[in-house]
Amino acid sequence: MLSRLQKFERRLAALHAAFGALSADDDRERARREHNELLAAMARAGLEHAGIDPNEAATLRHLEEPEPQPKPFVHPLRRLAEREKPRPLIDFLYDMTRRYHQGPAPNLRSASVLQLIGYYCFGDGCPRDMAPEALA
Repeated sequence: MLSRLQKFERRLAALHAAFGALSADDDRERARREHNELLAAMARAGLEHAGIDPNEAATLRHLEEPEPQPKPFVHPLRRLAEREKPRPLIDFLYDMTRRYHQGPAPNLRSASVLQLIGYYCFGDGCPRDMAPEALA
């Protein structure tokens, strides 16, 4: 009887883990939508402050009206690692866009969102009074 209960417990634990992963995916999707809204607002504000019409940037349209995408497979250990080490979004964006901070201004017709944010929010295109160092 004990072995049957242990097998049943293992099955319940597997089901619990599967349902937990599904709810974590929903939370991740909600967080992604919120991050996209924040990214779009940051890029739009940076472009406007630089005197550029944000409606010319094609990537902003993709952020503000995203197309449905299939959910990629994420290994359970990666999910666990992501939960254990949360980072502030601004630090993550600064590190992720470091290579776009300097150099010529990106082409608004073909630039990615990260290029726009890197250049106009953290890099040479950012007015000095709005630079992250000035805000700190």
